[in-house]
Amino acid sequence: MRHYINGRWVPAADSSEVWVSRSPADGTDVLGEFAEDEAAVEEAIAAARRAWPAWDALGPERRAEHLRALASAFDARKEEVADRIAREVGKPRWEALGEAGALGAKVAVTLADGMEAVQEQVLTPGTSWIDGGYRYRPLGVCAVIGPFNFPLHLPNGHIIPALATGNTCVFKPSELAPACADLYMEIVHEAGLPPGVLNMVQGRVASGKRLVSSPDVNAVLFTGSVHAGIAIRRATVEQPWKLLALEMGGKNTVLVFEDADLDRAAYEIGTGALLTTGQRCSAASRVVVAESLVEGLLARLERIWDGVRVGHPLDPDAFMGPLINAAAKERFLAVPEKAAAEGLIAVRTNRPAQVDGPDGPYAGHYVLPALWRAEPDAVGGEHDTLEIFGPDVIVHVVADGDEERMIEVANATPFGLSMGVITADVARFERLARRLRAGIINFNRSTVGASSRLPFGGVGNSGNHRPAAVLATRYCTYPVATLRQPMALDPDTIMTRFPEFMHGERGE
Repeated sequence: MRHYINGRWVPAADSSEVWVSRSPADGTDVLGEFAEDEAAVEEAIAAARRAWPAWDALGPERRAEHLRALASAFDARKEEVADRIAREVGKPRWEALGEAGALGAKVAVTLADGMEAVQEQVLTPGTSWIDGGYRYRPLGVCAVIGPFNFPLHLPNGHIIPALATGNTCVFKPSELAPACADLYMEIVHEAGLPPGVLNMVQGRVASGKRLVSSPDVNAVLFTGSVHAGIAIRRATVEQPWKLLALEMGGKNTVLVFEDADLDRAAYEIGTGALLTTGQRCSAASRVVVAESLVEGLLARLERIWDGVRVGHPLDPDAFMGPLINAAAKERFLAVPEKAAAEGLIAVRTNRPAQVDGPDGPYAGHYVLPALWRAEPDAVGGEHDTLEIFGPDVIVHVVADGDEERMIEVANATPFGLSMGVITADVARFERLARRLRAGIINFNRSTVGASSRLPFGGVGNSGNHRPAAVLATRYCTYPVATLRQPMALDPDTIMTRFPEFMHGERGE
C-alpha cells in the first residue's frame, strides 16, 4: 500500500479504507492491497506546487528531453504494462498491448502537433508604433482523475500535455485499476522525472473529493462518468478560477442509410459495440437504419453477436473479456426488465456467459452481447438514452429517405460524443455533419477508434467543451496577450483632449 510523492514511494498511513484489487477474469488473481489516505493527497499537492516553478522554468525543450526519456521507458516495458492491464481490468491482452503502446506514442504527438497548438503568436495590429502577440502559460498544479476502462492511456492523455506545457500533476487513478497506476509510476520513477513533477495517490471517493476541491489545485483533468463529472463541478462551484476539463461518456449512434454497404455497416457497428466489452465512452450503443436494410443488417449483426468469442483476457483468441466487476455485470443483466417496458424487442437479450478454464468455469464477470430492435415510438426511454457501459445495442428503424427523422432519432440523447454515418453520398454526410449533435462525426466508420492527432471530446453530457487528444495542451494553459511599443513617447500619438503634461523635447 503506497503512493508516489516527491520522487519517492511513500507507504500509506494506517487506514480502515483498505481494498483488494482482483482480476475480473476469475476473482482469484490478486493484484494488491490499496488504501484510502487523505493526508497523502495534501502531501502530493504540496510536492507538486513546490516543483512547479523550476519545471516551468526549464522551458519546452528541456521538458521535452525528460518526456522523451519517459516515452522510451514506456516502450521498453509495454509487454509488462499490457499484462497488468489485461489482468486488472479484463481487457483482452491484444487490446491491452495497443493501450500500452499508446503511452509512448502520446509523447511524440504532444511534442509535435500538441505543442504547435500553443505556440507563441506574434501579431502586427497595422500601425507602425505598436505591435503585440500572445503566448500560452501553464495553469500550475493539475489534478488528473483516471477511469478504469483505459486505466493508463486516458490519464496519460492528460498528464503528458500538462507536463509538456509546464504544469505539475497529481494523479489519482480509478480505484478499480490501482495496480496499473502503480506500475505506471514505477516507469515514471525509472525515467527520472524531477521530484514532485508527477505524483500519484491511491484512493476512492474521499481522496478524489479532497484532491479536486483543494484551493492549491489549479485544474482538474477528468475522464469518467457524467455523475462523477457533475460531482466535481459541485465540489468546485466556489472556485471559478479552477479549470475543469471533463470527458464524461456517451450514448453513441451509427446511422445507416439506404445506400450503405451492409457488410461495412455491420462490421463498424460490431467493432464499435463489442471492443472493450462495450466499456468505452465512444462505444456504439444505438443504430438508426433505413427500413429497406434492417433485416439484412440484423441478420449480419446476429451472426457477429453469436460468433464473438468471449474469453479470459489472456486467451489470445478472445475478442471480449469480462465486465469490470460484479456490480457492472448485475446492472447489465438487469437491462431486459426495463427495456421491454420501453418498447424494445430482444433480438439477443442480456445474458451471462460461461468461460471455461483448465479447472472448470472461471468465476469472472462475463456476459454475452445484447441486441434490441426498437418499436417505432421507442425513442428517448431510459435504456435508449443512458450509458449502459456494456455490449448492448438498440436498433431504430426509419423509412427510407427520411433524413429528418434519422437526425431526430440520432440526436435524442443527452450525450453528444461520437456518431458514425454510413452512406455513399458525400453531400448527405456533409449535411448531417452540420446537424448531428456530437464532437466526433465519422464517415463510413464506427464511433470508436479516435486519433490522437485530432480533437476528442463531446457536447451535452459528454463534456464541457474541453476536447482532449491534440488540443489537450490548450486546456493545460491560458493565453497571455501582450501589446508592445517603444519607450519614447511620440507627441503625435497622444489622444486628443488629453491634458498637456510634456516638458522639453523628450519630456524631461
